[in-house]
Amino acid sequence: MKLKRKTTYSMNALTQVFIVLGILAAINFMGFRHYKRFDFTEKKQFSLAPQSIKVVKALDDEVRITGFFKGQEKALFDDLLDKYTYHSKKIVSRFVDVDKEIAIAKQYGVRKYGTVIIEKGKRETRVDGIADPKAEEKLTNAIIKVGREKVFRIYFTKGHAEKSVGDQDREGLSVVKEELENRGYEVKELLLLETGRIPSDGDVLVIAGPEKSFLQQETSLIAAYLKAGGRGLLMLDPQERPVGLEPFLQEMGITAERDSVIDPISTLFGQGAATPVVTQYTGHTIVRDLDMASFYPLARSLSIAEKQPQKNIHVEALAVTSANAWGEKDSLKSNKVKFDKDKDLKGPLNLAVAAEGSWGESSQKDEKKKMRLVVFGDSDFANNRSFGFSGNGNLFLNAVAWLVEDETAISILPIAAGVGRFVMTPIEMRMVFILTVVVVPLLIIGSGITVWWRRRKLA
Repeated sequence: MKLKRKTTYSMNALTQVFIVLGILAAINFMGFRHYKRFDFTEKKQFSLAPQSIKVVKALDDEVRITGFFKGQEKALFDDLLDKYTYHSKKIVSRFVDVDKEIAIAKQYGVRKYGTVIIEKGKRETRVDGIADPKAEEKLTNAIIKVGREKVFRIYFTKGHAEKSVGDQDREGLSVVKEELENRGYEVKELLLLETGRIPSDGDVLVIAGPEKSFLQQETSLIAAYLKAGGRGLLMLDPQERPVGLEPFLQEMGITAERDSVIDPISTLFGQGAATPVVTQYTGHTIVRDLDMASFYPLARSLSIAEKQPQKNIHVEALAVTSANAWGEKDSLKSNKVKFDKDKDLKGPLNLAVAAEGSWGESSQKDEKKKMRLVVFGDSDFANNRSFGFSGNGNLFLNAVAWLVEDETAISILPIAAGVGRFVMTPIEMRMVFILTVVVVPLLIIGSGITVWWRRRKLA
């Protein structure tokens, strides 16, 4: 009888083991077939940024990524590439131990550790240092770069005291130049009075904060360029005198107001009232996915005509201030800046607008020659000092991507992981101390005594 009972218990235990093993096997199979990643960190530091996801999901052809590292760095490389291969099977990664696979390193002409080669067809680009916080940004930019069939050329005008892409000071645009080149764009400067034309190989003409007026000859060149389907990005700061670009903007239904935008809400973000902040955007492609605030030091407002002068041009706001803002018509040199309802413009005010369509009879019938124009009421938001602040850099780069119709590049740049801090009050610290040092140990000791006492009674 005892033997039969023992056999029954053994069979039940064996059956339970097989059931558990079967469940584990089924879970493992389902996990392999339906692999999911979950990231519970505040800034999603173990996930790709929206831009990276958009880029890899848009791939039509295979992209090969080969990393040349020391053997002990394989986990670092695999961890980064797993984020990409999770979203697209078009990404094929390969790790090369430089110290062991010397022939392969020589074949690719690799001379230092940490080199990553990205290939698509016959196109190739290289990046270094994917161990730094900008690793994802570098790799995503490289994937975009090898995927482009052509090199987009961005021309920045000069000769009117504009901000220069060669200026590395706080007010310069050298960071803009670097970021554009990292994305595969070619950046050049253009002196209109010298060339007498806008080069035909230019994809975008950028006018960044001119302080001196454009001549009639220059404005005619710019207007003709846009009428022929050109792409332009204008950044106009508050000016007491016109810079010569205002008339043709008005032809498109855009008025660059002669004011300075004041927004008291900005003080909540640690900024001065003369640095308006935008926290909400419109549904335009450029800003649709932008969920970070952007700041505009000393900006002017842009008004959109209720009745569009050009019926084939659509103008849409991008960035709009809060209703508390206003356009100050008096000089900011005054110590007392106050809203004057009879003179100043009441918010919300436009700080950035986009225009698209056909301007002029010559381009109305040609769909390929639709003009695109983005106008900002500030140029300081993209300078070296402000480019990396919150959503400023994203906004500028998204505007350029929209102008060249590079839709996959429009999104949010990867955010470097920050250091999270948990601050407790003195009372909370005392409670944690009591809980961990007194209560928990007493519970453990008490449960141990209880078990000992019960066993003693049973014995």
